[in-house]
Amino acid sequence: MDQSQLLELTIEDAHRGYKEGQFTARDVTAYYLGRIAAYNERLHAVIQVNPDALFEAEAAERAYKKGVRKPLLGIPVLIKDNIETAGLMRTTAGAAAMRHHFAGRDAELVKRLRDDGAIILGKANLSEWANFLTEDMPNGWSAVGGQTKNPYGDQLDVGGSSSGSASAVAANLTLLAVGSETSGSIVHPSVHNSIVGIKPTVGLISRSGIIPISRSQDTAGPMARTLRDAVVALQTMCGEDSADPATWETPVGPPYVTCLDVRQAVGMRVGFIKPNISDEEVGLYEQALRLLRQAEVELVEITLPKHGALEQADILFDEFKLGIEAYLANTTVPFKTLSDLIEWNADHPESIPHGQTIFEQSDARSGRLVEASYLDCRIDDVHFAKVDGMDELLKAQKLDAIVLPHDMNYDMAAKAGHPTITVPYKRKESGAPFGLSFTGTSFAERDLIRVAYAFEQFVTRPTPPDYS
Repeated sequence: MDQSQLLELTIEDAHRGYKEGQFTARDVTAYYLGRIAAYNERLHAVIQVNPDALFEAEAAERAYKKGVRKPLLGIPVLIKDNIETAGLMRTTAGAAAMRHHFAGRDAELVKRLRDDGAIILGKANLSEWANFLTEDMPNGWSAVGGQTKNPYGDQLDVGGSSSGSASAVAANLTLLAVGSETSGSIVHPSVHNSIVGIKPTVGLISRSGIIPISRSQDTAGPMARTLRDAVVALQTMCGEDSADPATWETPVGPPYVTCLDVRQAVGMRVGFIKPNISDEEVGLYEQALRLLRQAEVELVEITLPKHGALEQADILFDEFKLGIEAYLANTTVPFKTLSDLIEWNADHPESIPHGQTIFEQSDARSGRLVEASYLDCRIDDVHFAKVDGMDELLKAQKLDAIVLPHDMNYDMAAKAGHPTITVPYKRKESGAPFGLSFTGTSFAERDLIRVAYAFEQFVTRPTPPDYS
């Protein structure tokens, strides 16, 4: 078998190869394991390989021969290491204190991936504790996995916190990956590594089995080299979970894959801004907007709403303390409180070279969510970010979506729980990737897919990183 045909493999390519007998699921899985062996020492994108991956691949082959056809049958997926997986894989959040944590169960989204035929390839590195340990930690660094690197250049920011998921997809160490986001943790690394990332509406994908930061803002999402692959994975992962009230009664609509049609973007109204970024980035943004106009998208200049209330003390500190202690209570690790973790870290300073200031700030909160300081901020987040912020703007301008440049962190979308899709565009003179982010109201994934797909069809896919 010519392994070059597996480089930049898509789900469609894989299923065609299985059908035509060009290669098997075992061949594809072995190919990615070989890539991990060859390049992970440099990239530190993968924390652990699933020792059963090849067995899962062989099971997928047998199912395929029996006539089973599922959207992700025989497709390898890396899971961010703050998401639980069963078997002989740890769930560490990249933390030395959690190095020996075997969850013994699959997160709800992982169950759905397995049920749809996916092969769990292993666990991806991340910014430790999903970037909620300290302000001074580099993107992509964890005590367990080391410093994740950007495959487009060691000097480039890899983004965080789903750093390993993004780096691995870009470097062809996997076909698909799953990341998680509280505020930018899927969007930013996707942009920085020239891949597609979908941060869905909070509640579209269950959070059961994910080490938490914020019950208000946490979500997981797919990361892939093409929007089609990411959408197929999204379709599989979403759905109701009795253990996560955010997933109850989400709007029903046509399958997301039916929105992968450039004709559906014709006439859509999309807001754009005049961004305060470098001249080079402004030029790239304007070029990208011209491509959207070619797709017959109607562009409307807007000003993003701002509300001083959103700059108050962040609710994440309060929600993290409650969430992490509830999570620890259902594990076999010897820590049951945030104070226990802080004490262990203090006794092992080599494991936290960048400190643990966020942990300490969170531990100062009660974790009971009864204080006016918390409740007022939570109400303000819903009102000013969602109702009187994004939703009011979208409604007033009759917009289907908003398109933003580069990895511009629009915190309002995160606080509102709204979805965002990133699509790569070009690389800057420095070699750093540049892309677009499309955002909209809650459960507007179908509209975002329509316009993002139309844009993607005008863009040449990024050249794979060169390791020669």
